[in-house]
Amino acid sequence: MTSPDTILFRVDETSDLPIWAQLRNRMAYLIRTGHFQAGEQLPSVRSLAADAKINYNTVTKAYRDLELSGLIASIRGRGMFVQKNVSIQDEEESAIDALLESCIRQYRSKGMTYKEVHAHVARMIDDMESKAYEAEEERQSYGTV
Repeated sequence: MTSPDTILFRVDETSDLPIWAQLRNRMAYLIRTGHFQAGEQLPSVRSLAADAKINYNTVTKAYRDLELSGLIASIRGRGMFVQKNVSIQDEEESAIDALLESCIRQYRSKGMTYKEVHAHVARMIDDMESKAYEAEEERQSYGTV
């Protein structure tokens, strides 16, 4: 069985984003951070749908959006491939990083050390992840994939 760390995508049931948008964002992140290299083939629609336990059409919609945005290209009969010349970090990601830096500065201005900020944010992430796993388990127990 695959460990949680090796799963490419996991549905976040607590998110307001539709599943296809969550998948698109995750794949874009993996491409921009170099997990998938230029020219590398992405998982097939069917295999990704099976691994993530989501509908085939959901993966197709996410891949189509990634293709329209220029991150990936479809080669008929072969699959989806990462485009060459993909920028490593886009403007939106830079804005999010700036927001996170601002939050860290605000914690620091309240007297927290970097180590305390790190521990606090790690607890928040752990709590969010736990809630997402619980929601996924509930979704799977109802058989709504």
